[in-house]
Amino acid sequence: MKNSRGIRLLWTLILMVWGLPGCSFALVKVAPPPVVGVLLSGDLPLDTLGFYDRYPFIRFVGSQEDASLVQLSDDEILDQAGKVVFRVNRYDVFTNDSLLHELETLILPRINRDSLRLCRIVVRGAASPEGPVPNNRMLGRRRVATLTNFLRARMSVPVDERNFTTEAVTEDYRLLLTMMRRAADPDLDAVQRLCNRHLPRYEYTLLKRELQRLQGGRLWRRLLKDYFPELRAARVVLFFEEAKPQKETPEAIETPEAPMIIEAVEVPETPELPLAPRVLSIPRRELLSVKTNLLLDFAYVPGYDRWCPIPNVAIEYYPLRGHFTYGASLDFPWWQHYSDHKFFQIRNYQLEARYYLRSGSIERRTPGEGAAFRGLYFSAYAHAALFGICFDADRGWEGEALGGGLGVGYVLPLGRKGHWRMEFSAQVGVFFSGYDPYQYENPVNPYYRDGLYYYKWTGRKADFRERQYRFTWFGPTRAGITISYDILYRRWRKKSERQLPASSIGTEGWRGASFRDHELVVEE
Repeated sequence: MKNSRGIRLLWTLILMVWGLPGCSFALVKVAPPPVVGVLLSGDLPLDTLGFYDRYPFIRFVGSQEDASLVQLSDDEILDQAGKVVFRVNRYDVFTNDSLLHELETLILPRINRDSLRLCRIVVRGAASPEGPVPNNRMLGRRRVATLTNFLRARMSVPVDERNFTTEAVTEDYRLLLTMMRRAADPDLDAVQRLCNRHLPRYEYTLLKRELQRLQGGRLWRRLLKDYFPELRAARVVLFFEEAKPQKETPEAIETPEAPMIIEAVEVPETPELPLAPRVLSIPRRELLSVKTNLLLDFAYVPGYDRWCPIPNVAIEYYPLRGHFTYGASLDFPWWQHYSDHKFFQIRNYQLEARYYLRSGSIERRTPGEGAAFRGLYFSAYAHAALFGICFDADRGWEGEALGGGLGVGYVLPLGRKGHWRMEFSAQVGVFFSGYDPYQYENPVNPYYRDGLYYYKWTGRKADFRERQYRFTWFGPTRAGITISYDILYRRWRKKSERQLPASSIGTEGWRGASFRDHELVVEE
C-alpha cells in the first residue's frame, strides 16, 4: 500500500510540473495504479445505490433464501409497496399511470442494465368492497395478473416463476382497517367488530350488509369516498440480491484491456402467465319487473252481481341510481253477457313515477344482495280510460275518463334474492269523465223491438251530441296487493365481447338486457 501512495504522489507532481510555462519534459507513459479495496468487483456503484434508494419497493437482501423469509405487514405494504390504482370494475391499467411510466422508462431499464439478480416479486391485488363478491374475487386475480405480466414482459434479467409471490384478495378489509387505524378514524372499533365476526367465516356479503346499515348508511358512504379508492389497486415489492464482496488482493496486476464486443441478441417475448380456467357466476342488476294486482284479479263488482276478474298487468323500470323508478299499467276487463244485459269493458292506461325513501343506487345496493328498490315509497300517477259498463237492460254507460293523483305504498321482497316482491299500495286522486247512458230497446217507442241498444235521448236526433253528461270524482281511486317478478336484468357485457364491462357503476357499463339473473364469466 505504501508503494501505491508513492506512485500516486509522483504522478501528481509530474502533471503539476507539466502545466508550468517554459518547462518541457520527455513524457513517459506510466499506467495509473489500480485502486485496491475501494470498489470491489461485483459491487454496485454509489450512484446506482442512490438511484434505488429513491424507490422503497425495491429491496436488497443477502440471498434468495433471505427474500423468501421476509413477511410483509399491512403497514409495510401501505408504506413501501409500489401502487397501481385501477378504475372501478377494471383490471386494465391507465396508460398514464405514474408508477407504470416510471417502471417502463427508468426503473426496469436500469435494472436490466445493472444485471441485478432477482430473488422475489411480491404482488398483492384487491377490489373495493362495493361490488358483488364473485366479481370482486375475479377482479383481484385479474389485477394481480395484469401487474405481474407487465413486470415480466419488461425485465430482461432471469425471472423464475417460483420467485413470484402473488396474493389476490377478494375484498381487502385488512388494508381498510390499517388505513382507518392510521387516520384515527372514530368508527374503527365498529368496523373492526364486524370484520372479526364475519371474516373468519368468509361472510363477505353479510359483512357488507351490516356495514351498509350502520349509522343509516352514512358510514358506508364515507368509506366509499375516503378509503375504497385506495383498495382498487395492485401493489408490488421487488427483492434483489446484494453483491457479494470479494477478498482484497495485496497487489493488482495490470492486464491489457479487451475490446468490448456488443452483439445484438434477439430476446424472445415472454408469454403472459396463464390463469387456470374458472367459471364465475356474476349477479346481474334488475332492469324491469312485471306485476299484477291481486285485488283486481279476484274482484267482485257490485251491480254486476258476480265475480268479475279484472285482468291487469304492470311493469316497473329500475334505474342504476337515485330514488326514482318509472312504471306503466294496463287494466283490460272485457266481459260480455248478452242474455243478462251485462257488460264490463274497460281499457285503463296508467303511467306512474315512484320515489323510494331507500336509495337504489348501485354504489349502495350490490347486485345479488336483494332488491335494490324496496320499502316505503310515494308515487304520482296519470291515467286515461275507455269504458262501456251495463248492469241490466236499463242501466248502461259508455265514455272516456282522464285523471291523476298521488299514492303511497310499501314493497316487501320475498326470498333472499328479492326477485319476487309483494307490494301494498293505495292511491287518491281525481278523474273527469264524459259519458252517455244507454239502454236496451228504443227509449222513444218501448213497443218497438229490434234487439239493439240506444242512447237515452228523447229529443230530436239532430240535437244529439255525444258525451253530454259529465262526472267528476275526487277521493280513493285504487288499492292494490300486488305480486311482482323481475323479468329483465342488465347485462355486464355483450355476447360478442370477451372482456368484462368498462364499469359496473356507470350506465356505460351495462350492455343490453337478459332474462337471466346472472352471467357466467369464463376466466381463461
